[in-house]
Amino acid sequence: MKLAIFNRIVFLITGIIAGSKIISGMDTYSDLTTFYFTVAFGVLLLACLLLLLIGFEIMENNFVAVVAALIPISLSLAIINNRLPEYYLIYAIIIGIGFLIAIYLRFYATEKIASLSFGLIHGVSGTVIVLIPIVLLLTSSIQLQYVFVSVGGIFIGIGGMLLAFVKAGKPILSKELVISLFPIILFIATTAFVIGLSIR
Repeated sequence: MKLAIFNRIVFLITGIIAGSKIISGMDTYSDLTTFYFTVAFGVLLLACLLLLLIGFEIMENNFVAVVAALIPISLSLAIINNRLPEYYLIYAIIIGIGFLIAIYLRFYATEKIASLSFGLIHGVSGTVIVLIPIVLLLTSSIQLQYVFVSVGGIFIGIGGMLLAFVKAGKPILSKELVISLFPIILFIATTAFVIGLSIR
């Protein structure tokens, strides 16, 4: 599917937004949290550049699917380590084991099973990203702005699962519609993350 000029512009803007978060705005986090955020926004930046230069065909690559899963995984690990450090270790073990299993299935199982496994990873990490800011807002004095992280989590989760179901041959929406919506979904998710994580 040919990449339209509009989509190229959206990917370029999204990449710039992700890159801006890497360059600035990390000084208030611990080293480990900063590492996870850097990985997440670094992969977002790389994904935007690859999509801009190569097009949607890059999304068919198995290695790209593996690397792309690092976005919600790293973000969820960063958020838990930053806001709920007492749960970090158990979550890191669970999501780490799940990710390793998904990688194995990506290369050695059927396309359907492999895609569903990554859909599950996106679902779990996306749920963490969405729920934690909302729970913290209801139980503590955290700023309302932090809920933008939940918004970003909703969109990145939707995008990841839509792509996973397309690759599994069980599309929720048509492949053409998913691909046409993906640039906007990625832009909204990235922008929401940067806004939500800009609080001090």
